[in-house]
Amino acid sequence: EQERLLEEQEKELAESRISIMMSQIQPHFLYNSLNTIYHLCGRNPQMAQKAINDFSDYLRGNLDSLKRKTAVPFETELKHIEVYLSLEKMRFDDELNIVYDIQTKDFMVPSLAVQPLVENAVKYGIGQSEQGGTIVIATKECEDYYEISVEDDGVGYDMGETPSDDRSHIGIENVRKRLWTMCQATLTIESMIGKGTKAVIQLPKGE
Repeated sequence: EQERLLEEQEKELAESRISIMMSQIQPHFLYNSLNTIYHLCGRNPQMAQKAINDFSDYLRGNLDSLKRKTAVPFETELKHIEVYLSLEKMRFDDELNIVYDIQTKDFMVPSLAVQPLVENAVKYGIGQSEQGGTIVIATKECEDYYEISVEDDGVGYDMGETPSDDRSHIGIENVRKRLWTMCQATLTIESMIGKGTKAVIQLPKGE
């Protein structure tokens, strides 16, 4: 019975990894990135070359996540986030500000556990704000857990209502499930219209 439960759990984790990976490689991001590279080729070939390299690294990172059955160093996840944000920065330019407040990297996290939160902050927070905004990615070490937060000062949303757009609700629930199953970690999200959204992951210390 225990073996059967473990097999079912592993199958669910594999399915959620695929679901999250596919949700991250959305057509809008592919089109926007390729369009950005196209325009850079004419006015800044050197920047276009960097964008192509970042785009390749981004796709590779998503595909590599399918092979991951265990958590990865947070630094690996952070590098993937940095690649994604470098592409979005080329598209949004001054409308997207990025702040890293990384106080610790010495812990493990399921792959693609943080990146979907960052993408939501860009797409649904800053991307829908007329004046743009700032995303803050922070980590800190507490007595019993490590904390990761992704905060934006974008449009926000009413948490009492089910989003009517294509907000990655299922993707976020998959992230929450994987965090709990793999490391008994929690994900909480707070948002307010006109103020922005903050997502917080707390990973308990231990093996």
